[in-house]
Amino acid sequence: MRSFFLVVVLLLLNNPSFSQTGTIEGRVVSATSGQPLEGVNAGLEGTALGAATGEEGTFIIKGIPAGRYTLVVTSVGYERQKKTITVEAGKTLTLEISLKKATTALDEMVVQGVSEGRELELSAQSVEAVGLSETKLQTADLGEVLAQTQGVSVRRSGGLGSGTRFSLNGLTDDQIRFFLDGIPLNFTGYSLGIANVPVNLIKRVDIYKGVVPIRFGADALGGAVNLVTPEGYPGAHGSASYQIGSFGTHRTSLNAGYEDQATGFFVNGAGFVDYAQNNYDVDVEVPQNNGKLEDATVERFHDSYSAYGGNLEMGVRDKAWAEALSVTGFFSNNDKDIQNNNVMSVPYGKITSGKTSYGLLGQYRQELNKKLSLNLASGYSHDTRSFTDTSSFIYNWHGEPVRDSDGDIRKRGTPGELGTASDQVLWDNNYYSRFTISYRINRNNVLDFSSAPTYVRRTGDERWREEIETVDPLNDVRTVFNWVNGLQYQWSPGDDKIEHILFVKDYIQNVRAEEQTSGAPINRNRNFHTPGIGSSIRYTISEQWLVKASYEWATRLPKTNELFGNGSLIMPNLALEPEKSHNVNLKIDYSGSADSGSWNVGVNGFLRSTDRLIVLLSDNEIFKYQNVFAARSTGMEAAGYWKSSDNSITIEGNTTWQSFRNTSSRGEFGRFEGDRIPNRPYFFANLRATYRLPDPFSNADDLNLFLGNRYVHSFYRGWESVGLERFKDEIPSQFTQNFGLTYGFSFQSTRASVTGEVQNLTDARVYDFFGVQKPGRAFYLKITTQL
Repeated sequence: MRSFFLVVVLLLLNNPSFSQTGTIEGRVVSATSGQPLEGVNAGLEGTALGAATGEEGTFIIKGIPAGRYTLVVTSVGYERQKKTITVEAGKTLTLEISLKKATTALDEMVVQGVSEGRELELSAQSVEAVGLSETKLQTADLGEVLAQTQGVSVRRSGGLGSGTRFSLNGLTDDQIRFFLDGIPLNFTGYSLGIANVPVNLIKRVDIYKGVVPIRFGADALGGAVNLVTPEGYPGAHGSASYQIGSFGTHRTSLNAGYEDQATGFFVNGAGFVDYAQNNYDVDVEVPQNNGKLEDATVERFHDSYSAYGGNLEMGVRDKAWAEALSVTGFFSNNDKDIQNNNVMSVPYGKITSGKTSYGLLGQYRQELNKKLSLNLASGYSHDTRSFTDTSSFIYNWHGEPVRDSDGDIRKRGTPGELGTASDQVLWDNNYYSRFTISYRINRNNVLDFSSAPTYVRRTGDERWREEIETVDPLNDVRTVFNWVNGLQYQWSPGDDKIEHILFVKDYIQNVRAEEQTSGAPINRNRNFHTPGIGSSIRYTISEQWLVKASYEWATRLPKTNELFGNGSLIMPNLALEPEKSHNVNLKIDYSGSADSGSWNVGVNGFLRSTDRLIVLLSDNEIFKYQNVFAARSTGMEAAGYWKSSDNSITIEGNTTWQSFRNTSSRGEFGRFEGDRIPNRPYFFANLRATYRLPDPFSNADDLNLFLGNRYVHSFYRGWESVGLERFKDEIPSQFTQNFGLTYGFSFQSTRASVTGEVQNLTDARVYDFFGVQKPGRAFYLKITTQL
């Protein structure tokens, strides 16, 4: 390791100049509406240099030798445009290009560009790219959007702001890692969970299934999700959205940026404010005066949620000493009323929780020479979590204090709806760094190295008992140090028919903690060290067919909340061991086109064979993360879409079947051998159709109608072999539909849209997350603008 870093330093010191080439950055828009155009090809005539525009209509071409060129810009349905340009060494040429709609059949005969997301899907990596160009105009949050993807299940314990469980091919929660532009989500200002990230701030979501590239520096067991934000471009730009709807819902997001072309200075800012009462109807059992339970439909009365946050990034790009250098400051805050326990059998009237985060992130990226590039990131965040349960009363589902905690309504008893009063606060100090270096041996061979240490220091305070107890277990300082290293080799032949990636990883974890007991404290310090390995290969059979296979022997180190609990409803478990898994994917992809339109169909089979699987389980309503000694998830997922030749109609659908079972014959869960892992759907499907009517009232507007359908088959929330029905409750099959209409229009240089949507159109009873009931029919209105 020491010699490797010495080589890096020598390369830096002996690099006399950083770039003898130039760069082109451009943005392509419609000449009619001014709307950015995605999938446009921009290339230099007579060379292999070129790029396709992304969602914001931007492209970048790097490594261009100085000289004069002809830039050719083409896209289906638009007139070809040529432009003579001059590229200067060490400088960036910025262009704004407007394309006119084609007027003849000959003009339409151009090659359609491949979007950045589709290009990623055509690589050897096991990844699905979910574009958000249309979805961000609609009212679904990011969790609901991702739940429409094959292999993905996003479940939650209620409405906006409730606890969310993201599942990918059977593996769930922290077994999946989440990133924003390659940075862990909690170091970007969005530590409230992926479902609560404003969808309008995201360009695309890349979902890596089972095999995670080393550049993330992550110890994911089942995969990773990377949220990709729009690229910046010279001048001022920004967008804003406001949404209002049922159950007292209000959501606002805003982002703005400016880049000075002459100096390379840029500044970007984003913020959001969310609020919801979540006062939807639920079906419960209410005790009558005679003590008998009777079915009733009531309105949730203690389930409000509020959150706000923002980030500000400043930096420079395209300098001789830095391709990009930036510093980002961020903060976020949320407050949540807790309405019920995890299985919705007991209501609460005063229990609350909250979280506040703030921090800094620095990033540096540079192409040291034509072969070597460097990427550095380092950040700090401080998290404060609170949990308050100090009420002297216990409440019924009507929001009435039916008795105090001693059972007598006439006097105030011992506080605490959970049985014991609590006013907890937990503090996490999080430190993160990642060093990545890439060495391009030649056009067909690339070597990458990544090193990512993280450190978390946790302590806390039980403020309610501080005057009556001399020892507070939350005061203990507990730390977790993780260090993940990776080395990757990528090869492809000259014809690009094959792409092969081979990598190795190294995982280190050091935990320092003590477990308080009635006697002497028990030392739970632990050190862990293990290797990992993986490989991915893609073979392009023809222009229509490709096959991909991938494998990783992955390790996932327990996270802080799993080891130490969440300070409220989840208890600590310092005996947790890391998870390991053999992850396999095999995918066949077919794309085609005809006069009627274009289509794509993909089928993926997967295997996740895990050991010491960490699962959140309950015992008499006490929740704790525990190791299931062995489990296996096998399954099949299929997805496809068809788009008409005039792009007016799109039909897309997917289905997932998975068998995720306990394979352990020994230990605490040996008696459940062969059972499905509880509380996880194993069959679900999505179908979505959209119809686009261009220029309904003018030549700068459009109308989009969309209909979405989702089916989730019934599943047990407990071990299926247990005879007692109260532990084996079945979550019934569910079928829901969403319908909406988006009207988009332009005025001056601004693009705007108005969307009306009905979610859960049939007002179906929908249950999730240990059987908690989710909202019924809801109406929403959303306004979005983009400059």
